[in-house]
Amino acid sequence: MTAPTIDPSIFKAYDIRGIVDESLSTDAVYWIGRALGAEAEARGEQHFYVARDGRLSGPKLIEALIRGLREAGRDVTDLGMAPTPVLYYAAYALGTGSGIMLTGSHNPPNYNGLKMVIGGTTLAGPDIQALHRRIETGDLSTGEGRFDNADVVSQYIERITGDVKLARAMKVIVDCGNGVAGDAAPRLLRALGCDVTELFCEIDGNFPNHHPDPSQPENLEDLKQALSEQDADIGLAFDGDGDRLGVVTPSGAVIWADRQMML
Repeated sequence: MTAPTIDPSIFKAYDIRGIVDESLSTDAVYWIGRALGAEAEARGEQHFYVARDGRLSGPKLIEALIRGLREAGRDVTDLGMAPTPVLYYAAYALGTGSGIMLTGSHNPPNYNGLKMVIGGTTLAGPDIQALHRRIETGDLSTGEGRFDNADVVSQYIERITGDVKLARAMKVIVDCGNGVAGDAAPRLLRALGCDVTELFCEIDGNFPNHHPDPSQPENLEDLKQALSEQDADIGLAFDGDGDRLGVVTPSGAVIWADRQMML
């Protein structure tokens, strides 16, 4: 099988990302899986955890990714739909630090992409360009990797609740923007003892209510409105793959990411 010509523009500085069925095709994701498998072999890594967000293109692209990894001789555990922090937890706490998140993050619904870590090293810059070169030159490995499924969200929640104790119970409104955090985030908050009101927590890759990007003020308007109508201590908003957080106070003030870091 000969690798196709893959649009070089999808190989970004910190991830691989493109428009599905245009710059990012199913074939492209398969060959990226092959290249990732070869790179893992070169680094002495055998096993990957993979997960995807709730985008409609996710099922076909994750299947192509898994096939590419396995045909490169790597073993794969599929976590299904799960937030990026859950994927990283599995990779580091349960594996040897290798994982791939299939996600379009905060981009429009027709985008998708990959965030990648191998052996504890996040791929960025030259490492991502090296994947493209592997595909172009045929510097790939072959094999028959094993496959299994796992659901680690409950374990992830147990790990956090074992470390974090709230000083008091809080009333929280959580807006997941129909992203993949819609299941895990409310479960985690309730496990911490919070009284949770859910806003757009049904996972829907069409993002029918507002775009799941809490860094944009217009995407926090529904959360602000809910806070003005309800007696809550705080509002939390997540992006499409659950690794960006928006925080809104009961008065409607936004605590942006730089101030979150200070806290």
